[in-house]
Amino acid sequence: MKKKRVLKMMAAGLAATMMVTSLAGCGSAKTNEDTAKSEDKKGGETITIAASTGWVKDIDKELAAKYEKESGNKIEWQISPDDQYENVLNSKLSVGEGADIFYIRSGITIKKYQPEKYMMDLSDQEWAGRYTDWAKEGTTYDGKVVQFQTWSVDGWGLLYNKDIFKEAGVTEVPKDYAGFKDACDKILAAGKTPIYEPGAAQWHLGTWLSEMTTQTEADSKEFYAGLNDNSQVFAGQKDLTTALDQLVEMDKAGYFGKDFMANTWEDMAAKMATGDYAMGLVYTTFPAEVEVVNAELTADKWGMFPIPLNDNRTFGVSAGGIGRCVNKDTKVETAVKDYLDFLSQPENLTAYYEARLDLGPCSFTDIPGNVPASYEDVMNNSESSGLAAEDGVIFWDSTQVGNLMQSVFLSGASAEDVLQGIDDFRQPSLGE
Repeated sequence: MKKKRVLKMMAAGLAATMMVTSLAGCGSAKTNEDTAKSEDKKGGETITIAASTGWVKDIDKELAAKYEKESGNKIEWQISPDDQYENVLNSKLSVGEGADIFYIRSGITIKKYQPEKYMMDLSDQEWAGRYTDWAKEGTTYDGKVVQFQTWSVDGWGLLYNKDIFKEAGVTEVPKDYAGFKDACDKILAAGKTPIYEPGAAQWHLGTWLSEMTTQTEADSKEFYAGLNDNSQVFAGQKDLTTALDQLVEMDKAGYFGKDFMANTWEDMAAKMATGDYAMGLVYTTFPAEVEVVNAELTADKWGMFPIPLNDNRTFGVSAGGIGRCVNKDTKVETAVKDYLDFLSQPENLTAYYEARLDLGPCSFTDIPGNVPASYEDVMNNSESSGLAAEDGVIFWDSTQVGNLMQSVFLSGASAEDVLQGIDDFRQPSLGE
């Protein structure tokens, strides 16, 4: 910089000014260096993160703000509505405009997003060596860790109000469909609605069947593998047909109450908090949400068991929920890895799980996370566990499955129509 100034001054014939400028330049060199360092700290790299609206919580933004302050890097959120996110993500990745970090479900769903093309191998990161077994399994594709995972393993079981069971004379947790029906009949006779089912939420109806596929996989061991390589189909699966038929039977018996198709998921916690409903199909951390509404309904007031349709005793679990992938084409790889390392630090993980009471066990071995009593209870009431369809079956879509299931209750479609419909919507993605 000093040499350029000297040449300019000579060209202008300003010798005296040149001397002053030269002297000033000596004093400004350190100032310019300090300014550059300051700019590096306060105006570093920008990390873009793409996610669905429901997947980014306040704590995520709070930790991002903390990271910005400590690192000088910037976090830019690219949030899309839940029903648009997948299309937006795929479109941007395909034209080379994908975010540096993008959220997707863990487990088999990873395969949908062409991991070999779009996802960076993160196996060598320090935090990957601290993963629990389930977290490593759920974030690995083709032997490589491709996700940073801070959600938790969980599953959907029938949460039940212990006091209502006792008042209705239900003395044992149902272990088969006959015992379940008997419990529901006693609850009806006691003036309570056995189950709050948010039928208006298509995805929730689909969750019933997603859980039930775990039994089929446990019995056959190769059911999912066949579905994923397109050598197996849903149509004709007798145990799933039985489960769907029994759901219809439950509705006709009044176990869901009146007009359950108008019930919403958003009302689930409030409805369970009223004490008018004995059961609901929810994840294991759900009691914490009910307690927010009704402080008297603490965690010890609830128990949980696996869906007993078709005499099922298998609990379907997730592969860890939602994870973050790093775009292979990111231009800020060092900053991205630094951010993930920051999030993996024990103090930040602790803050994260303390804020996310909807999550259960932590994905890292050195932080416990939240292990709800309902999780322990449902595991004790199960004979085995395994991945539910949502994380074990490629191109499973609980919303589309739920749409098919709604037609069973609204227009008289059969269980076989539902199963064939699942095969039909999956086939274009699998290929003929």
